[in-house]
Amino acid sequence: DQPVTRHERSWSPASAGLEGLEFGDSRVASNISLAKQLIRSNIPLLLYGETGSGKGLFAKALHAYSERAEKPFVAVSCASIPETLIESELFGYKAGAFTGANRRGSRGKIVHADGGTLFLDEIGDMPLTLQARLLRVLEEKEVVPLGDAASINVDIAIISATHRDLKQLIQQGRFREDLYYRLCGMVLTLPPFRERTDKQRLTEHLLRLEQGGESPIKIDYDAMRLLMQYNWPGNVRELCNTLRTMIALCHNHHITVADVCEVLHPDNVEAATASEQVDAVKGQFSNPLAAAEYAALLSELESARWNISKLARKCNVSRNTLYRKMKRFGITPPR
Repeated sequence: DQPVTRHERSWSPASAGLEGLEFGDSRVASNISLAKQLIRSNIPLLLYGETGSGKGLFAKALHAYSERAEKPFVAVSCASIPETLIESELFGYKAGAFTGANRRGSRGKIVHADGGTLFLDEIGDMPLTLQARLLRVLEEKEVVPLGDAASINVDIAIISATHRDLKQLIQQGRFREDLYYRLCGMVLTLPPFRERTDKQRLTEHLLRLEQGGESPIKIDYDAMRLLMQYNWPGNVRELCNTLRTMIALCHNHHITVADVCEVLHPDNVEAATASEQVDAVKGQFSNPLAAAEYAALLSELESARWNISKLARKCNVSRNTLYRKMKRFGITPPR
């Protein structure tokens, strides 16, 4: 058996569109409906949601739907840019404005977004000193680069996002209340993936996208069940990475329980129902993922007639890996 070879993916968040974000979850459907109405009126949107829940993907798809779709979509991560650089990154600077500055200067992210959409990701991590400058830009619709006296007019739609409680930050004096009310024309909360009612349909959709034109890959019922029981602390971002890894690991375009067990951590799988626990390897394990991995490993060992070298080649793993798993589950070869 040869593992599936992935080609370069032919999709992107922008090309996926708003229709690729929802498959029956009422909360997400409501968010999309509201966002469609507001984005065309330049109402600023504030997206709340856990890390990896799809805030950036939602913002990009919304930009692609808007009348500004042909103009730039500029994303700024307020958490990842060093505090010493974020001011010049956002507002730009004049040539020679500071030591190490580009001799031709820089326009800055806000000016780059002119005519389009500026996405301020993790806005709750923006330094307090810069919040006043951002507020002034939003109110006056003009930017003054560092070291310059002349202002530059800008026309931008604003979408911001955070996983933090901005009202709590306001009470702590770490976020400006006036900026908060300037950013939240409407607040939309994206549910974490584990709470969505369309988890399976969204997973199947993302699996098709991740294949990038390959032959259709099937996923076993039990493998899908384990994916649905996993609590996905990294949300949709973790799901996409997991699907990508399982596609690379699977054989014959077929994802099995063993492939899921190879990628996901058992501690993040919700407890199975009592009946499932009894059925899972005669109740030896309370954790359904551990039970499934035990059953899959035992089945493969028996099929290979306990030939560890043969099974290691088939699964494309080392013999030591198999021995470690056998030791973990207390599996010993028959005499």
